[in-house]
Amino acid sequence: MDIARWLRLAGTVVIGAAGGAVADWLGLPAAWMSGSMIAVTIASLAGLDTRLPLRLMNVVFLGIGIALGVGVTPEVVHGIVLWSVGLVGLGLSVVACVWVVQVFLVRVAGWDRDTAFFSALPGALSYVLAVAADSRADIRKVATSQSIRVFLLVAVLPSLIVSVAPEGSAMPAKPPAPVTELVVLVVAGVAVALLFRRLRVPAAWLTGALAASAILHGTGTFAGSLPAPAVIVVFVLLGALVGSRFAGSSLALIARIGLASLGAFVLAMAVSIAFSAAVSALVGTPLDQVLVAFAPGGLDAMTTLAVALNMDSAFVAAHQLARFAGIALTLPFLARGALARASADEETRD
Repeated sequence: MDIARWLRLAGTVVIGAAGGAVADWLGLPAAWMSGSMIAVTIASLAGLDTRLPLRLMNVVFLGIGIALGVGVTPEVVHGIVLWSVGLVGLGLSVVACVWVVQVFLVRVAGWDRDTAFFSALPGALSYVLAVAADSRADIRKVATSQSIRVFLLVAVLPSLIVSVAPEGSAMPAKPPAPVTELVVLVVAGVAVALLFRRLRVPAAWLTGALAASAILHGTGTFAGSLPAPAVIVVFVLLGALVGSRFAGSSLALIARIGLASLGAFVLAMAVSIAFSAAVSALVGTPLDQVLVAFAPGGLDAMTTLAVALNMDSAFVAAHQLARFAGIALTLPFLARGALARASADEETRD
């Protein structure tokens, strides 16, 4: 990485940290992540190059995975059977969300069927874009609409959670882990992440670190969490990552796609809230916690939001991972029609 890239990276981090600090001073929920995201988004739309290197984000995902695993306690492991109802509800929620949003984007916004389908999928953006690239979908619309949805979720959801459950369902904060435990957590997280990467497991750095941390904490071997400064750094960088997705986008493009994306976001959230309320009533899990678990956002953003709000991160991560893996595994089959149409178009041109 040359000096210019280092300076751009430093500038992005400073902008994100400043935004997080302002949000924290204002007392906003999930301040360091949402404030960083808003600040970097503004910088991106202003024309600054805010892109973050992949290797840095892998380190961030490693930290997120370790932090999420802290929420897996022996008590949580014993009660995991209760999550079966939530996972079924999540599956139904995803199907309903995709159908409602796709119908809206086609019939109201006037988007073509393929673009609407890929834009309606809640999460797994990297997989969605990879498959969509082989279809007739408008990739720029898909990427922009998905980024707008994640932006709105991170910006709006924390305040919505506070309004839905003012007292929240926050879990007691855990003390920082000793240095020896942190070293073991990092080494174990890297080892499992590399194994998952070889096995092509979705989001290998995040899921690998989460698996290692969950095992060590779920068995009662470790009980400590990441130091608060490390968690803040992770929040700032993840917020910057979401904001950097708008790099290279113009305000005109955002305006053209934004209204349809806003409508799709409102519909997706309405579906998620309805299913969250039903599952919360059935299993007795706090509504705010189920809402974050069902929220149609990115795996990294939503699981980190659970940590920021001191929720049962294991519950949230299990549901977000299930949706991520489910979409990644079934998307090639679900998108078969779109891929077939693209193939037919190529044959016609040939």
